[in-house]
Formats: sequence, C-alpha cells, structure tokens
Amino acid sequence: MRNLNTLISKEACLFYGLPGTAILAVSLVISCKVGNDLGGNMLVNTVSFFGCNVLLWLLYLVLFQYLPVDLMKIWLSRKNPIGVETVETNTAIETFPTPVSTVQPMTAEEYKAYCAEFERKKQEEHQKLVKSIIDYVGRVMSPFMEEAEFGLLRNEIQAWCDNPNHKPQPVKLKKVHEYRDKLKTVSFKHFIWNIAARLGFENGYSGKIQADFIKSLFPNELKDIESKSLERSLTCSPDDGHIKLDRPKHTDNYEFHF
Repeated sequence: MRNLNTLISKEACLFYGLPGTAILAVSLVISCKVGNDLGGNMLVNTVSFFGCNVLLWLLYLVLFQYLPVDLMKIWLSRKNPIGVETVETNTAIETFPTPVSTVQPMTAEEYKAYCAEFERKKQEEHQKLVKSIIDYVGRVMSPFMEEAEFGLLRNEIQAWCDNPNHKPQPVKLKKVHEYRDKLKTVSFKHFIWNIAARLGFENGYSGKIQADFIKSLFPNELKDIESKSLERSLTCSPDDGHIKLDRPKHTDNYEFHF
C-alpha cells in the first residue's frame, strides 16, 4: 500500500501524468498523419507512434528539467564570482598538506658535550658528598685517634666512598684511661651506617658491605663480634654511644646532625 501511494503521488502526477498525456496525444496525431501519408500501414503507425513518444520525452526532459538547472548555475556564477573564487581557494588550501618541520640531527660534538656535562655534574655532586663525609669523620673520630692514625682513617673512608668493595687497612684507636670515654661497639655501627646511608644502600653500600668494612677497619675493637651480627644490628640503640644514629633527610642528604 505504501509503495502504491508513493507511485501515485502529487509530484509524480505533475511530473509524468500531464506531460505524458500531452505527449501521447501529440504522438497519436503525428502517427495517424504519417500513416495516412504512407498508405495507412499499421507498422508505420506503430513505429512513428513510439518514435514520437521517445523524441517528445527527451525534449521535455531537456527543456523543463536539466536545462533550467544548468542555466541557473551559470547565472549564479556570473552574479557572484567572488564567492566562486573563495570556494576554489579554500578547496586548494585543503588539498595541499601542511609541511612538517624536520628536527636537525645532533652533531657528534654536541652529543659528547652533553655526556661530558652530565659526568661533570655527577662528579661535582659526588665530591660534595665526600667532602661532607670526611668532615663528619673528623668531627666524630678525632677525639679517639692519634693524628697519624686519623689521617689513615680519612684516606680509607675516602677510598670507600669511591668504591664500596674497597678493602681497608686496619687503624688503631688511642688508649683511653676512662672506660666511659671508650668507643663501644654500638658507636662503630652507627658511625659506618651514617656514612653508608648518605652514599646510598642502592649504590652497593649494603648491610653486609658495611659490616665487613668496619670490622676490617677496626679489627682489634670488633674482634669479639661476627660480621653477621654487626649486619643485623647496625641501627640498634640509636641514641646510645658517643656516636648516635643519624638518619639523613631527603632535603639535606649531605648534612650530618651532631
């Protein structure tokens, strides 16, 4: 039902019905005239009738459908030439791709300079940290060592800062007459842990490395305690002994708190 209503619509009747009726009438008149002129032959009448229909329909479509649309486009293009140029310009802009800027390659000299600058800054930071550690060693260990032995201690600590696997030479403490002035085991633990915490446990200064280093550095004072025991108790009793446990802060890793 819907398809039938679509076919028999007002627009279809206006487009095909009225012109079609007129074309059929004209074709019939022309075919009869042609047939009479040629002796009334039925074949001639039929051919002339269909030929007139085709020609008249083509003429109708050209004059009333396609030709007016083309004439309107030509008239509008002459009336508004600027708009046409604008459309063409916009189309041209969209057609051409936007050029992509290329990055200039880095030269070998620039690459080496950047690497050297990184290494320079890294060494500066390391030297700053080592200077802070050596100053700390002087403050906490000077009262318990002779000057010559203290110089050796500073050298061993500095070598350990540069290499966590450094094997130190043993150093000796000076003789102390009063027991309360003697360094206890807990002070040695705190001393080495405070340094390693600033050098970075992740940089090779593990608990085992600390215990082995301090036991080799002070073999006489730590002869009665095993490395494993030292390793397990490096941070015990943080407030005991002459050297307290000093946990670094993230904002002042180079600073020691006395």
